[in-house]
Amino acid sequence: MIELRLNPKVESFRAEFQRWLASNPPPVLPAHASLDEYVAVSSRWQEKLARDRFVGVHFPEQYGGRGLSIVEEAVLQEELAKANSPQLVGIFGLTMVGPVLMKHGSDEQKRRYLPKILSAEELWCQGFSEPEAGSDLASLKTTAELRDGQWVVNGQKVWTSFAQYSTWCFLLTRTDPTAPKHKGLTYLFMAMDTPGVDRRPLTQITGEQEFNELFLDGVQIPAQNIVGLPGQGWEIAISTLMYERVALTFSRHLQSENAIREIASLLKSRVTTAAEQTAFGRLLAKNMAVRTLALSHLVTYNESNTPGPEGSMDKLFWSESFQELGKFGMELLGEDAALPSAFLDGAFQHRYLYSRGRTIAAGTSEIQRGIIAERVMGLPRK
Repeated sequence: MIELRLNPKVESFRAEFQRWLASNPPPVLPAHASLDEYVAVSSRWQEKLARDRFVGVHFPEQYGGRGLSIVEEAVLQEELAKANSPQLVGIFGLTMVGPVLMKHGSDEQKRRYLPKILSAEELWCQGFSEPEAGSDLASLKTTAELRDGQWVVNGQKVWTSFAQYSTWCFLLTRTDPTAPKHKGLTYLFMAMDTPGVDRRPLTQITGEQEFNELFLDGVQIPAQNIVGLPGQGWEIAISTLMYERVALTFSRHLQSENAIREIASLLKSRVTTAAEQTAFGRLLAKNMAVRTLALSHLVTYNESNTPGPEGSMDKLFWSESFQELGKFGMELLGEDAALPSAFLDGAFQHRYLYSRGRTIAAGTSEIQRGIIAERVMGLPRK
């Protein structure tokens, strides 16, 4: 496990949480747990963490957090990984919706939504991508028209993670078809049980159905469920994506920690070659460098209270190094990789397949490289 030591205040919080975990160990998910089992177990676990204010510690105290920084939240995630905690099911609310509300939401919205995000009483999904608006998100076609105090929404979204379990969706819509594509967008909160919302799970290469299509037919959303102002949707969407690439991606570094731990266990269980040891050492060093860079960006974000384009570096480097870990694990298994139950009951095979989508989700590697070139390095467009 990679450990990065920080200032005394942060380390004091770490020690407090370690003591709590010693008395409150995380639940153990069964091998090959279904999505239903994962959501049920993780929801109860997140609720328990929230009761003692050990989740979303960067949220304001009046809404159930501790008023600490995103750095303490990262430390909390590190300690959860050490304790083999399941990933928190409310991760989208914690790392994307919560920060967006704290910056752009009204006081009423903060009171209404933030406490239930922390407790996992209400889960959130992301309604951004569409079949013809993925990397070019601003070309989306889902429309929202204000009629008699209701936004009437029509369109389709895709790759909507955990939509079948979610209470709410943060939805990007087109409200002014005459405006330039980046200008006529509006950010809405949609209750997932609203008439006209059709959720259709998609089977992934892993066999799971985490992703969904959403079909929206005359869905009515109360006018007050807007975040910001009409036409301000692109600005808030970009803010959401920046939070995703900084805060959410950091939490996903912990998946790499699990992979490293399991690869080390495999190497210890067999006679290894010098080439295998060298390759593992290089992967370990790369992942430590990626984690260190991500943590430095979290510190910068904490000081400015606004994530920047550097988050694209975190997302790119993590997703590609995570794929390398998945591939290396399969190479170590060799012919045994064809056996579904080979070592840790198929964990390596699942990770290899799962990792293939990580360079697409939250923006493809190609998009991230473009952002880094233009907005971090200052290179001109051709």
